[in-house]
Amino acid sequence: MLETKKFRVGIIGVGAIAQACHLPGYLKDERVQLVAFADPEPERHKEMALTFGEMRGYAHYRDMLAKEKLDVVSVCTPNKYHAEAVIAALEAKCHVLCEKPIATTLKEADLMIAAAKKARRKLMVGYTHRLFNGPKKCKELLDEKVLGKPFMIRVRFAHGGPFPGWAKSDWFYKKDLAAGGAMLDMGIHAIDLCLWLFGPIVALSAKALTLIKKIEVDDNALLLLEFKSGALGYIEVGWTSRPGFSGIEIYGTEGSIICDYTRGVYLVGGKAAAGRDGRNDWKTLDKSPTEGGWSTEIGYWLDIVSGTEKLTMDGKAGREALEVALAAYKSSQTAKRVAIG
Repeated sequence: MLETKKFRVGIIGVGAIAQACHLPGYLKDERVQLVAFADPEPERHKEMALTFGEMRGYAHYRDMLAKEKLDVVSVCTPNKYHAEAVIAALEAKCHVLCEKPIATTLKEADLMIAAAKKARRKLMVGYTHRLFNGPKKCKELLDEKVLGKPFMIRVRFAHGGPFPGWAKSDWFYKKDLAAGGAMLDMGIHAIDLCLWLFGPIVALSAKALTLIKKIEVDDNALLLLEFKSGALGYIEVGWTSRPGFSGIEIYGTEGSIICDYTRGVYLVGGKAAAGRDGRNDWKTLDKSPTEGGWSTEIGYWLDIVSGTEKLTMDGKAGREALEVALAAYKSSQTAKRVAIG
């Protein structure tokens, strides 16, 4: 039997997300050979040798792309460098998985999409929440029209912030490197889920503020969304949260879905009333709403590269979510409702 050719993989940027998701994901998949990484920080090269074994390390990704014949590249740099790294990898004829957000400007996103088309290579944006059991169940129920006509979605993602703690450095809090704060970090996931579940957003009003942390970017944000369908949406994201609800709520004419990331996914029927005759009928659908995500993302991505899975988290999806996020910042700065599209 002929041995199947393995995809040669390189990673650009080996900080927290690379170490938590991309590196272990590639290492456990028999379809790939993880051969190289690029990162300007000398300490990261030591970490790679100690934790992830033999890989060739480069200080600059252009050297890696020139010297290694790679098939697949993950871009895990700070947001500022996404566009230039992705375009370089595409020009080197690699399929590219880019961490979210796709870029920091729509012009950059357009150039990335054009580069993928020209190279005839796949560009995926890492919208990991789509791979959780909970959001997948929400999508399934909406596609089956279980709720009747959906008219409201609420998404809340909040925690204490990426640094100190999870992140390897404080670049998330630097405007030059990150371009935005909680809204561009966690909010981009929430925005993508809203677009995926409810369709195009035509206008919004938003407020992004730095309420608690002494940082250059927003640590909390609220968005009020108007969908093409006529539905409304509400997003709350923050880096200053104590424990509380995290997840998705979807309301329709025939019922509701409560996707609580800590407790489970529930289908709620019955009757909501102003008086005492209200009644809620709860049905548990899934007790592991956050199963999946990082643990399945790289396998899913390699299915796309192999052609056994359809690419939906593409450059277009990345651009659409970024357009909404940038419109939200504009609304916050101008204190005005902003139309999209």
